[in-house]
Amino acid sequence: MDFYSIIRERRTLLGLTQQDLADYTGLSLRIIKSIEVGKGNPSMGTLTKIAEVLGLEITMKVKEMNR
Repeated sequence: MDFYSIIRERRTLLGLTQQDLADYTGLSLRIIKSIEVGKGNPSMGTLTKIAEVLGLEITMKVKEMNR
């Protein structure tokens, strides 16, 4: 599942509108909409703001490299 689908589903589960999420994060509605349809290229800072409001955690893991 892509991060934008996770954001959209979590927002919906919490009963928030896109405008609510924009208001709580301080981001524009246009940014929220573009992220949720997979067209945005959000910075880590933007994703962190969204994750905090939605009760999500961002994790990174190291990929195994084939030699």
